Amino acid sequence: MWLTIPISVLLAIATGSELLIDGLLRGEPYFVSQAIGQDIVTLGVALPALVAGAVLTSRGSERARLVWLGTLTYLVYTYVIYAFHVRFNPLFLVYVALLGCSLYALIGGLATTEFATVQARFSGKTPVRVVSIFLAIVAVLFYFSWLGEVIPASISGEVPQSVTQNGTPSNGVHVLDMAWILPASALTAVWLWQKRALAYTLAGVLLTFFSLLALAIMAMMISMSLYAQIVASGMAAVFGVVATISLCLMVLYLRGLKD
Repeated sequence: MWLTIPISVLLAIATGSELLIDGLLRGEPYFVSQAIGQDIVTLGVALPALVAGAVLTSRGSERARLVWLGTLTYLVYTYVIYAFHVRFNPLFLVYVALLGCSLYALIGGLATTEFATVQARFSGKTPVRVVSIFLAIVAVLFYFSWLGEVIPASISGEVPQSVTQNGTPSNGVHVLDMAWILPASALTAVWLWQKRALAYTLAGVLLTFFSLLALAIMAMMISMSLYAQIVASGMAAVFGVVATISLCLMVLYLRGLKD
């Protein structure tokens, strides 16, 4: 829990510097414009959620614990990409420190969560089945979306368009989604349907994560438009729907948890 303090300070330094210092973020305009949009959400939404989640968790709120863990998941996801794909700049060690602190806070937070206690505090009216179906749909939808880009490029020997546009060795989103987030979403969907204790915590964490990430992606697309970069209208619509559903389900899900 105490790692929230250095994470918050480092987040303010990283996002504030990137937004205020022109030229600090280096790379292709397509990638830089996305990073600026994400920084706005990280600073304006994720940072307050992290701090408020930590404070309320320390006072015994299980709802806040799920939000805190979900925000940490978002930060781990974000700073894996920043540490590996943002062109080297004076903030490199800040990215590494954010990744390390967020990762160990997430591991420690999950390790000290009493999953059976969290499950017992959910009311019978919580939309558990709906959340389970949503998590399964997200896993299938984005596996098909990313594989639809990766497999044809692999067969033809070409580089996926998103990798070319970003100017990075690979697409970090493809890696993290297909290796970590989407399998976690699919497993949580199955376990939640089976009403396993662990899944009640993971579902709240993932709903928070998807809400933050979808908001960040929407901000990225707005930023890309402002920087005269091409935005796929179809994917923008998909992420808009995912963001709306994630936020609504997160609110309904957490309301079913008695603190």
